[in-house]
Amino acid sequence: MPPGTTGTTGTQMDGVPWRAVKRFFPGRHVGTFVLALPDHDLVYVKNAKAGCSTILAWLDHLHTGSPPPPGNIHQQHRLPRLREVGRDRLLEMLGGSAYRFSFVRNPRTRLESTYWNKVVPDHKERPRVLGLLGILGAEDRTVGFEEFLDAVEHQVSSVDCDPHWRPQHLNLLHPVVRFNRIGRLESFAADLDAIQQEAGLPRVPAPQRNVSRRADTSVFDGRPDLVQRVETIYATDYELYGY
Repeated sequence: MPPGTTGTTGTQMDGVPWRAVKRFFPGRHVGTFVLALPDHDLVYVKNAKAGCSTILAWLDHLHTGSPPPPGNIHQQHRLPRLREVGRDRLLEMLGGSAYRFSFVRNPRTRLESTYWNKVVPDHKERPRVLGLLGILGAEDRTVGFEEFLDAVEHQVSSVDCDPHWRPQHLNLLHPVVRFNRIGRLESFAADLDAIQQEAGLPRVPAPQRNVSRRADTSVFDGRPDLVQRVETIYATDYELYGY
């Protein structure tokens, strides 16, 4: 069933094994990507490049009762840490004792956004990103989209590739965790409204953060070959999430 509807999951009350969750985050801290609010019986599983900053700020406001301070919400949010929630409680919540949600995005626009935000700009993180992609010696030159796509294509079969270009079904721990609702970035406001209603949450605003500028042109314009490559690379995401 496509995202934006309830029933992506059914009821999952069997609990989730820690090992099954941890294998999606080799060398990473699970609590960075799976955020639980026990007081609201709510779990959010992050999916990079699909509204994470906006959702984190909304959860911060929901949890604390006040808007988050300015700055990088990924570094400054005031949400409960995994050590505070406890591993057993988190696994119970993921297993069905809490409302579980996430958001997805059209794989093509998600990948293009990653390219423009992470690879093209001359920022301090660019060398690290290029290193993660295995694109070496490119610090002082332009990396074209096809070169970026080549690098991504060689990585996406591995669970430990970067979450910004990792297939979304891996970010969402498929098929280990089933969700009450998987929203779409393309219908963010309506889907977040549905999440608040279904989870019985108090209404707090969710102003958009880190919204990519809508470009007049796309790297895919006139390039059906690139579209086909992305559809092949992310075939499971297209199938699971109805794009």
